[in-house]
Amino acid sequence: MGDIKFIADIMVGRLARYLRMAGMDVSYNNHYDDAHIIETAKAESRIVLTRDALMLERRDCKNNTVKYLFIKSSKLCEQLKQVKNELGLKLEPNLIRCIECNAYLENVAKSTLEDKVPPYVYRTQKFFMYCTVCKKYYWRGTHYSNIQKYFDKIRKEQNL
Repeated sequence: MGDIKFIADIMVGRLARYLRMAGMDVSYNNHYDDAHIIETAKAESRIVLTRDALMLERRDCKNNTVKYLFIKSSKLCEQLKQVKNELGLKLEPNLIRCIECNAYLENVAKSTLEDKVPPYVYRTQKFFMYCTVCKKYYWRGTHYSNIQKYFDKIRKEQNL
């Protein structure tokens, strides 16, 4: 389905973070107002993710100038299933984007990180990534395994 890009409103911020965990390009900031979301969606060919019925009343949504997906559930698991099913996406952990700012992560040599990550993490992990925008380090610790289990749960529920 090509490179799908999203922009999410404040009502689906957690969904935005999980889609980023799956490697998706999701523009999100809890300070974006509706006008900014619509203009960005038009300018960057992004699909609007929203739970706000009033957003759908805007002219650009009504006349299909912007694509949107109205997220029906308030539950994250159901939201991810809806996005997966309605857009035909394969959702699985793929830490290539910063969860905070959406920038691509860069691989970084472990030997350069001894004083930049917690000692236990440095001792137990082999691979690290870095966001050059927000200066955050990532590694595949227990949080990654929990994320993987969450996505596996969604996949298994889909196959019932």
